[in-house]
Amino acid sequence: MQQSQSTVIPISLGGVKVFLIKGLRPILVDTGNPGSEKKIVGALARNGVTSQDLSLILITHSHIDHFGSAAALKAQTAAKIAVHADDADALRNGVNQELNPTSLLGEIFLKLIRLGKKLPGIEPDIIVEQELDLAEFGVQGAAIATPGHTSGSLSLFLANGEAIIGDLVMGGIFRSKVPHYPWFAADLDQVQQSIQAVLRRRPTIIHTSHGGPFSPETLMKTFNISL
Repeated sequence: MQQSQSTVIPISLGGVKVFLIKGLRPILVDTGNPGSEKKIVGALARNGVTSQDLSLILITHSHIDHFGSAAALKAQTAAKIAVHADDADALRNGVNQELNPTSLLGEIFLKLIRLGKKLPGIEPDIIVEQELDLAEFGVQGAAIATPGHTSGSLSLFLANGEAIIGDLVMGGIFRSKVPHYPWFAADLDQVQQSIQAVLRRRPTIIHTSHGGPFSPETLMKTFNISL
């Protein structure tokens, strides 16, 4: 199969980012909050991609700010929707996967959002267990299970050295280039283990959905990790 170097294009939607990956065919990582579809489609167009071009919409985890516009985008495209098995039911039911605060900021934010909010459910086309090879969708790389933020969180590792890790690590509200643990975690010990697993893959740059991107050296220093 012909190979093509992938290009990662962050798309800012305000408080959260989604990512367009352009390879032989383009894929979209996450879909932002509900109502973000027009902004996403506009960003795709500015980068020479139509929604019909998309081969895959990969959800890093089932929180509404990451899958909120998936149903609307699915209606405009033939792309398959992929999610990890552990987060699939939350996607099907249109609700947030577990939200367990790890800090005071997380507790405050939890009180501000409407936990009862429910979206139209989406039936995923692809259920990921441990790993999904992205080659058949036109991108050289793989989506790998990196649990912790949610039990079914996924990270992408591309052949060009870049990684996209969703909310496994977050940048600060006021200091977006300063990494910290996510505000919510199903299992903080697993978050720590998954950060180490990411770094063991030796990525050259690490994209996060809130803040960032980060160098591996920054994460190693911040989280006191030696490889």
